Amino acid sequence: MVLQRVKLSEADRRHIIAQSGGCCNKCKTRLFLENAFGERARLGDDAHIVAASEDGPRGESDLGAQGRASLKNVMLLCKNCHAEVDQQPKQFPVVSLLQMREKHYDWVESFLGDVVLKRPPFHYLSYINVPRADMYAVANSISLPQPQLGAAKSIRDLGIVSGRLMAGYVSVLNHDDLYANEFSGNTALTDLQVGEYWYSSEATFRSKKILDEYSAAVPQAWKKQECIIYRKFNDWRLVCMIDPRWMTTSTASVTLSSGIFKTIALVHIASVDLTSKVAMASPIFLGAPDKGF
Repeated sequence: MVLQRVKLSEADRRHIIAQSGGCCNKCKTRLFLENAFGERARLGDDAHIVAASEDGPRGESDLGAQGRASLKNVMLLCKNCHAEVDQQPKQFPVVSLLQMREKHYDWVESFLGDVVLKRPPFHYLSYINVPRADMYAVANSISLPQPQLGAAKSIRDLGIVSGRLMAGYVSVLNHDDLYANEFSGNTALTDLQVGEYWYSSEATFRSKKILDEYSAAVPQAWKKQECIIYRKFNDWRLVCMIDPRWMTTSTASVTLSSGIFKTIALVHIASVDLTSKVAMASPIFLGAPDKGF
């Protein structure tokens, strides 16, 4: 019987990308890149472990069409690794690929740190990096919100719908067990590693030349350490790159552009430069605690 090919659902695709940390499950290359002109590229594939057809690599299986198109049978691979595993099915049998994927998921989870204990519940989010937030939620085994972004180019374009999106991600942050490393006044730059998640309790951040909308100028600004917010520690700075698409409201834009403000932050470390004493990070969430009134 010839199997009818079934497409992977968008929800499953988001889950796989998130659980993979946006990286190839074999070589760990980042698969979602953006250049200085704002052009985005996906450098990887949703790769079937058991082939979508019976004639494909590792295709001899009792698995039906729906099972072959489910997240349990798909892994994220760069194009080179995808070609390698499909052209060498004896070298990469089903069991081997399942183990490879599980090992990669454990690697992504290892960057989470410990449970954040003393944290107030979040009430308002001024910034939600939706792709990064999805990755973080899946790594924490928290159900993904289902944002309906449609043709919107930014969260602010959603109007009143942005409130529902914010509520969905507030529930992620207010989950009982939230894992991250925690900043303190004594945190040293050498404590940080690329790929780790770090939580900052409410602290003073400063901002520099926040742009109002996304364009090719944004990545260029980041290179000059503009369109950023930053927090000073003893002898180093945490610099967070702000993507205007993820500011939630006009009020949030004004706050982030104000020069100095207080916020809670959850960030993903992008680079650590011991010479310049700067850690660059992508903010996942910025927000205010619920103060109970």
